[in-house]
Amino acid sequence: MKSKIKVLLLDGYTLQAYSVSKSLKKVGFNVSILTPKKISYGYFSRFPDRKIICPDIKQETLYKKFLIEFLQKNHFDVVLPLFDDSADFLSRHYDEINLYARVATMPWKVFVNAANKGQLMELCRQYDIPHPKTYPLHAEGIEEAITYVGFPSLIKPDYSAGARGIVRVETEEELRLKVTDALAEYGGVTLQEYVNHSGKYYNVMLYRNSRGGFEAYTIIEIQRYFPLKGGTSSYSITVENSKLLDISMRTLDVLNWVGFADFDFIQDKNTLEYKLIEINPRIPASIHAAYISGVNFPEIIVKDLLGLSVPKMNYHAGMKLRYFALDVMWFVFCKDRFKINPSWFCFWEKNMRYQDGELSDPLTMICGFLSGVVKYLNPSFRKSKLSK
Repeated sequence: MKSKIKVLLLDGYTLQAYSVSKSLKKVGFNVSILTPKKISYGYFSRFPDRKIICPDIKQETLYKKFLIEFLQKNHFDVVLPLFDDSADFLSRHYDEINLYARVATMPWKVFVNAANKGQLMELCRQYDIPHPKTYPLHAEGIEEAITYVGFPSLIKPDYSAGARGIVRVETEEELRLKVTDALAEYGGVTLQEYVNHSGKYYNVMLYRNSRGGFEAYTIIEIQRYFPLKGGTSSYSITVENSKLLDISMRTLDVLNWVGFADFDFIQDKNTLEYKLIEINPRIPASIHAAYISGVNFPEIIVKDLLGLSVPKMNYHAGMKLRYFALDVMWFVFCKDRFKINPSWFCFWEKNMRYQDGELSDPLTMICGFLSGVVKYLNPSFRKSKLSK
């Protein structure tokens, strides 16, 4: 039966396309990816069975027409989004796409409460889930936000990825100067208290089934990330942390969420309290940390959606995951590059794996690295990352 199950991955250009396609292929599923560009992680990986060039999802009308026609002509059991744009798209068009294949996300009414960072923080306030003080920002009423949140604080877009658009402000004058541009670019934004943290972030991956039970989890401690003031993990280790797991489970219960979710946490350096920053309602770039730790989330997602028996996963803490292309950027820009522990120059270790490829699939890492270079050649992308 497994060999007949066909899975379509959207966002095949992303880093997670490599790990997800590998995870599904290892258990015998047939995997296809859609990608708008060839020079990418998914297109040059050996794991997908089919690689199809599609329109860019930013051209939504064209993308929707292509996807529906493709699903009409080709049978797939599950459609799985790998990035924010496609998760958002599938959620908004849930009923329509679900006519052709099971959609691995939640309908918009539930999805938006997790995806919209401002709405999520308000939900946390209502249900006493630990989070940074957050208040919506508008052209009028800035005083109320300042009174509630104080300084220093962060201007945060309601929708963004990889810490994009987050700006620290120290005074009312600075806030008023920067909020106009933020509103113009992102629409909805909030003011959020700046949490004095230890420099480490935490990530919880969790799957909640339709019966309200939890199938599996993975928790990572992010020890290096880029941009340096807050961004994507370049080196992490899997850990056990009952407090983070409890908060995450309670949050999904409040949301009435069914499926996979990815949580970002920060720990207050002064109080040691963990605070929920955001939820990514889709598979994150760091999904490979779960796979190397014994948890195959893509298999869980597909089998649960199709009503098949989900195998028990044996999670192992202590596995280390390195995103080498991004770790190079960390090394270039970090002043403490020679003082860090573990050493940046430790390339091979028993429990360490690479997030962006492997020796048996070398083109994945090479092409992913090249696509990253192309991104940083774009002045607007480079400014959004390096100006944080």
